Amino acid sequence: MPKALGGFRSGYRTRVVSRDACKWPQFLICSHECKEIVQLISFVSNEVEFELCKIEALHMAEVLTRAAKDMQ
Repeated sequence: MPKALGGFRSGYRTRVVSRDACKWPQFLICSHECKEIVQLISFVSNEVEFELCKIEALHMAEVLTRAAKDMQ
């Protein structure tokens, strides 16, 4: 069973699933052969909109945090 994570105000919730459960493997952001991936799921459509591995998710979080801090 996938592990659901809390949502955020952008209209998406997240879910951690096995790599085998990837909905869009041709677009998966992971070149590390990670066994689990994070899916971003739209609250509106309930569809998987984005998939990436933990390594790329942490990198994206850093990039977004840096950008948000620069928005003084």
